[in-house]
Amino acid sequence: MVRLCALSLVLSLTFLLTACSTKPLSREDEIALTIDSAIEAAENRSAGDFAELIDPNYLDRKGLNKSQLIKLIRLYFFRNKKIFLFTKLKDIEFPAENKARVTLHVAMAGSPISSIIALTHLRASVHRFDLVLVKREDWLLHSATWRPAAIGDLN
Repeated sequence: MVRLCALSLVLSLTFLLTACSTKPLSREDEIALTIDSAIEAAENRSAGDFAELIDPNYLDRKGLNKSQLIKLIRLYFFRNKKIFLFTKLKDIEFPAENKARVTLHVAMAGSPISSIIALTHLRASVHRFDLVLVKREDWLLHSATWRPAAIGDLN
């Protein structure tokens, strides 16, 4: 709960500071804020907030569209009453002005994850997510693939 409040405070301050700044955010910073919003939605188990971050034209290699992905997310939220994430944004590439490829490693657990070292004492799963985001008014998830990863990938 404390981590969630701190994350909300940081996000609020970031938005306030950027609203008062004359310098626009970089694309990398915009994407980092989008990922932070997704983390907050997941930890709050808010499928609705998560859905707002997904492009209406979402389609992945498994053939999942946006509504099917949201059903999968709701199922994950149903099965996991508490969700805590520890993330490492590995890479952002821009193959086009309005398109980004992002590599993200995520540790998921049912109790707070204070550090990578704490992961060794928790029952957590670690996954690598390869994301494609598109810029509409905001950056939205256009497609994703995921696979198991190792704790060491979070370094």
